[in-house]
Amino acid sequence: MKSRQRPAWASRGAWAARLATVAALGLAAGWLCGPGQSAEAAVPGGAPAGGPATAQPASLVTDSGNELRSKTGLPAPAMSGAMLGANAAKQAAARQFVAAARRGVASLVTCKGRSCRNGLPAARDLKPTQQAQITDYFCGPATVSEMLAEMGRHVSQRKVASQLGTTPGGTDWSDSRGYPVPNVLNKNQKLNSYVAVGLPWTPTASQITVYQTDLVTDINHNGGVPLAGNAYEVPGGPHLVGHPVNQTIYHWFDIRGYRKSGAITDYQDSVHGASSIGWAAAVPAYSSLPSVTIVNIVGARGYDW
Repeated sequence: MKSRQRPAWASRGAWAARLATVAALGLAAGWLCGPGQSAEAAVPGGAPAGGPATAQPASLVTDSGNELRSKTGLPAPAMSGAMLGANAAKQAAARQFVAAARRGVASLVTCKGRSCRNGLPAARDLKPTQQAQITDYFCGPATVSEMLAEMGRHVSQRKVASQLGTTPGGTDWSDSRGYPVPNVLNKNQKLNSYVAVGLPWTPTASQITVYQTDLVTDINHNGGVPLAGNAYEVPGGPHLVGHPVNQTIYHWFDIRGYRKSGAITDYQDSVHGASSIGWAAAVPAYSSLPSVTIVNIVGARGYDW
């Protein structure tokens, strides 16, 4: 059962009417994709012929590194042309989705609160599916398994690890086969067409705003779907809750909701309960951080949405 917060003003009839309006406009925008339809296919110039953007070769960006103590100067991961096109198409559709939600409530005379004006709930979380990763390098498989469970698909960490190509070095951001995490997510469910967004070590205000739009959009479309964050934490920089602040840590995690219309990110962490990680006891299963902090944590890697 999903946990959903609904604006207090919304009656059942008003809520249903609003979602119907959003759905109609979202379908027109090619955003609310059904089985077999992707955001890449919805807009010309998305994924090239021969396969989705997630499966096109990309520059290798590993889930481990040389224990850098600073991300200063690190650019965003090099993105393939196919992925850039697919993400641009999906970003355009997301903007239309949010705009449609706002238009969908414009005629409701009872609309007074901010969440009502935005046409989307001010806070929403997907159902809790946190799993302890079964090895110290299985954060990627655990995250994907958690995300699939939120979408009604139950795939074990070991099966996911095989599909991802996870090694003792972790789960890569990208490699010669494409983008493992969004690629495997797309193979195992039909609610969302996942794409990757690469971010530099210090994301801009615009990139933070785009992340918030992506977050609110994913958590609210097609019943709600999660995002995957690829943390790159360095000593002295921001860390996820409970992570040792004096260590460099590469870590995949499941983004499952938001508060304050996207200003706060809710996530679940597979380190919690992981017997192979010495500091796991300090890490909560479920946590929240300001979205600006989350975006800086994934800087020099990125997120999949």
